[in-house]
Amino acid sequence: MDKAQTQLVPVATVRTTSLIDPQAESLPYPAADPALLEVLLQPRLALFWGAHTPTRTLLAAATTLASRGQGLRIFDGGNRFDGYFVARLARRLSTDPQTTLKHIRLSRAFTCFQMAELIENTPTDLQPLFVLDLLATFYDESVPLRDTERLLITTIAHLKRLAATGPVIIGAREPQSLVKDRWILLDRLQTAADATWLLRAPEEIGPLQPNLF
Repeated sequence: MDKAQTQLVPVATVRTTSLIDPQAESLPYPAADPALLEVLLQPRLALFWGAHTPTRTLLAAATTLASRGQGLRIFDGGNRFDGYFVARLARRLSTDPQTTLKHIRLSRAFTCFQMAELIENTPTDLQPLFVLDLLATFYDESVPLRDTERLLITTIAHLKRLAATGPVIIGAREPQSLVKDRWILLDRLQTAADATWLLRAPEEIGPLQPNLF
């Protein structure tokens, strides 16, 4: 499949690729776009990235899928999982939010080694896998760059293995100014992805948080 890179831009510029669509109850993309959700369910490695971690973008998509009965897994690499946000959204999207939440299986990793091990030990599955802030622990300066780069190469290989069977949706952010030398990690992830979406910085397009009520 050809790689595609799409930039999500403000509603006023291009309505069909906007980050937030007011006609979809202010859900962030891709949750607001049924067609894009279907695209994400294809077996491939999809990457959402930007200057800020697109956590709520991925959580909204995952919760929307779960509300439709889709079982899925979430790996949290940056302590980003917002259970309160997910629970509120589940109540909004479903008459049975508890069942929606049961469709979501959460695992956390607090170091790059834990994340690598978690992904390596994950069996192939048809269910979607969401990885929140994958590179957060790989940006840790306490681990030498050569070691994190080597570890990420192995991790990406396993992500590709999983994506050959089921959808793998990754969230990542740019490295902060103090670790700019770790841009190579994001570059490697972008190169490996089958499709990428660049999210504009929140301050450029307005708040990303959906209005749930």
